[in-house]
Amino acid sequence: MLIKKQEAAKNRKAALKYELQKRRESQLKKGNQTEIEFPEVSKEEMETLKDKIRKKYKAQRIKTVILDICLFIFVLLLFYFILRNKIKF
Repeated sequence: MLIKKQEAAKNRKAALKYELQKRRESQLKKGNQTEIEFPEVSKEEMETLKDKIRKKYKAQRIKTVILDICLFIFVLLLFYFILRNKIKF
């Protein structure tokens, strides 16, 4: 029984290997037909796009820093009140 399972697994592996080989050969025969063509962008348009992206990520970075500072202050205040209340008792 084990030999039959091993033979079946071997046959499946061989079939998969054959299928992958066929795909690889067909991909090589196609060559570079599937290249993606991008629209031409002028230098000025590229600069404006870059500026927009930079502004967007700068604003996002500032928001993140402000949120981190607020969370840090909140945690410090939380520890302060916890320690202050423990000392009173």
